[in-house]
Amino acid sequence: MRSKKLNLLVGTDVVDKSNIEKLAKLSAVHFLSDIPEDRLAGILPEIDVLLIFSWPKQLTPDNLQKMTRLKFVQSILAGVNHIPFAALNRGVTVSSNAGAYSDEVAEYAWALLLAAAKRVVQLDLSLKEEKWTLRRTLDEGTEVTILENKVLGILGFGGIGSSVAKMAVGFAMRAYAYSRRPKRVKGVRTLSGEKGLELLLRKSDAVVLALPLTNQTTKLINRERLSQMKSSAILVNIARGELVDEKALYEHLVANPRFRYATDVWWYKESRESLKTDYPFLSLPNFIGTPHVSGPSGSATGRPARLAVENTTRFLKGLKPMNVVDPKEYLTSYPY
Repeated sequence: MRSKKLNLLVGTDVVDKSNIEKLAKLSAVHFLSDIPEDRLAGILPEIDVLLIFSWPKQLTPDNLQKMTRLKFVQSILAGVNHIPFAALNRGVTVSSNAGAYSDEVAEYAWALLLAAAKRVVQLDLSLKEEKWTLRRTLDEGTEVTILENKVLGILGFGGIGSSVAKMAVGFAMRAYAYSRRPKRVKGVRTLSGEKGLELLLRKSDAVVLALPLTNQTTKLINRERLSQMKSSAILVNIARGELVDEKALYEHLVANPRFRYATDVWWYKESRESLKTDYPFLSLPNFIGTPHVSGPSGSATGRPARLAVENTTRFLKGLKPMNVVDPKEYLTSYPY
């Protein structure tokens, strides 16, 4: 236990009162939203710990340089690519909130996968536009996709990827998972390395992206990777938009009408995730998009904020925090 209370700056309003009270027992809590702009420069040099959701716009690179006592940053989001690592002073420890959204986001990944496989959006629109009549047969592969006995590829085998794999059992799908570090999981064929990634993409009928956005994963799904996938494959993205090359994806969807892309995440424009795209994806029948609600659906449970607070209290007590990330992996990934 630390003998002196540290100064904690809370840069979000998603932490409830009871969790704030827990933090207040171990630290002097300050709220970024309550600090007038003319007082901010005087307070920032006293801050030891920072708890955030999305990155606060007040904490510009210039203001970050003033935070000379800052030692720990806790993200309530699972990913940390929104944190400007290059602007942080040396010696700052950053923790992600890995695992906080796993089951909820995995559920949403399956919702997108099923919607794409069964052409739910396209068929719904055809009814509303009176372009469909009742039939007793459908063309498997062009109008619907049967998932039973098909291969589900999962890129990223952390909390979300593992949860997606567990749910695959109920659909009698064979799960392949790509992980940076080799793992052995019952019922899942795990792969690693360049050859493992290529094998997964070639064999999979559907692929779920559950990787963090890092220097190594930015535009991982590019023109070459897309060409390795089946022309009738389904690609689901519940991770980060920048995992996929925007131009290459659009051209692939146009050239391969049986290929489907379903996403809840979007590319950054002007330093923020934006629903505006450089290409007219929404005009394509083989594209399904939702406005990044998988994460917020998890936030509604209160679990992400609770877990982030628990990890922050570990640091405040002088214990080693969990989910510490390597800054070197993120120095060029932040999509400014």
